[in-house]
Amino acid sequence: MNTFKYRTWYLDNDLQVRGWVPSNSDIGVTKLTLDVLKPREISITDLALALGEIKGINNVEIYVTEVDAKTETLKITISGWNIPPEEIEELINKYGSIRSIDAVVVSRKRQ
Repeated sequence: MNTFKYRTWYLDNDLQVRGWVPSNSDIGVTKLTLDVLKPREISITDLALALGEIKGINNVEIYVTEVDAKTETLKITISGWNIPPEEIEELINKYGSIRSIDAVVVSRKRQ
């Protein structure tokens, strides 16, 4: 008998997808692309390393797309298996803010 867990996927700052999935589901978020605003004094290396510590994340790519006097706009691409969007959002909010989620890839685990 399958047990179910309630999952929330964040597609954008105002839009969430919620639903029940089997707890042993072989479907998960494998890639996220985020548009992030952060203060200039925070290093992108520190942010990348902090994101890389989250369970399920294998790769973090950060590109600076715009620089202002006090802030930087970043394009962050995160990949792995069963990436937890909630943990990513919580961590990024400590460093700056997510302006938008530009892409989400959900994949079935290979057997």
